[in-house]
Amino acid sequence: MRQAPQDMLRLAERLATAAAEVTRLQSGRIAASRKPDDTVVTTVDHAIQQRIVDAIRGEFPDHGIIAEESAALDEPLPDAAKARFVWVIDPLDGTRNFAAGLPCFATAIAVLDRGEPIVGVIYEHNLGLLYSASTGEGAECDGRPIRATADAEYHDHLVGIPSSKDDFAVGVLRAWAPKKGVIFRSLGSASVHLALVASGSMSAALGIQAKIWDVAAGAVLVREAGGRITAPDGRDLTPFDLTADPNHNIPFLAGSAKAHPYFLDTVRGISGRD
Repeated sequence: MRQAPQDMLRLAERLATAAAEVTRLQSGRIAASRKPDDTVVTTVDHAIQQRIVDAIRGEFPDHGIIAEESAALDEPLPDAAKARFVWVIDPLDGTRNFAAGLPCFATAIAVLDRGEPIVGVIYEHNLGLLYSASTGEGAECDGRPIRATADAEYHDHLVGIPSSKDDFAVGVLRAWAPKKGVIFRSLGSASVHLALVASGSMSAALGIQAKIWDVAAGAVLVREAGGRITAPDGRDLTPFDLTADPNHNIPFLAGSAKAHPYFLDTVRGISGRD
């Protein structure tokens, strides 16, 4: 059975791109419901996820799967903790944007090897941009190499910030705000923020209430583009603990090789981190 990362990458690219076929059928505001954690979900999230899961089961039946909307699937997912390779799926990162008619949302798909991300794909539906990477092969956007090279010597720092308003997030933003050239951007999608860091469009991105499906694909992209992604205190973010509750928060700080330490210095020591 095929187990090569490039086979997994090609499948992830096809599935992420095909997800846009579902969102293109919608327009304007979309009916949404609330999950127990108060986050938003739509039937479109469920439809995209079912397509992706079915395809992975068909191609790689021995692989584990972690999916954001797993409760809505037709069948239970295989145990991720017992498989070497595990797919991590966010069918629609930016569901609030999608439901409100705000055109910024993406599908993110990653593959982990014993908890370490080795394949990452993020497809932004509205711009039609496909970001993809696999370990040791570099990162691309629509087939063109990308690098995480946004640095303050040449222009302002555009920094992706979370929508959360907890004490830690507020403390970090207050520490960053006085820095010359730091410009905040909050697009409502952690995956899109990470893709933009990998492409050099953003210098850095902070996530606080991110989950494994928000981070896994972007982690591969940022690293393969020459950037860094860690916990906000500088600790290693991976390998992910696949025995943990997937709804557990995975805070992160990502940036170019120069920007990451620049922002990390101000994050360390700020109180309020979980």
